[in-house]
Amino acid sequence: MTRFTTALLAIALLLLSINCHAATIPNGYEDIRWGTMFHKIVEAYPKGKMTEYNKQMVYTQEKPDETIASRMFVFKDGLMVSVAVTFEGKYVTKTGVEKLKQKFIQQYGKGKAGKQGSHMSTYVWNGKQTKVSFLYVPNHPEMTVLQFEKI
Repeated sequence: MTRFTTALLAIALLLLSINCHAATIPNGYEDIRWGTMFHKIVEAYPKGKMTEYNKQMVYTQEKPDETIASRMFVFKDGLMVSVAVTFEGKYVTKTGVEKLKQKFIQQYGKGKAGKQGSHMSTYVWNGKQTKVSFLYVPNHPEMTVLQFEKI
């Protein structure tokens, strides 16, 4: 093997190892892809309530665990297009907003600060099919949300 080939092989292996550890934005929410029928969501996330809001079906779970206050799935024509996870205030207070944000940065990669309102701060990740937004209001931990939207 020539030195050039050896160097090329080493660079290729390095690039592969970097990509293996790269964070990715999901094409949906957790293991559920965008466009999944609502009945599959009800099976996967039981004990929720189906309602209608602005002519869209909305399925909401209240307090599915100790970290989540509510998880809301939104459907268009019966297909999942958005999910909003509102965290329990006690969990956010105990963990800290910055630590939560760092957890999501580790999980989804480097994002960017979104448009800042007078009260709400956002951090956003954009993937090929999904926009993930981390929204929080200083001094209001009960208003901390991680939102997934189909692009």
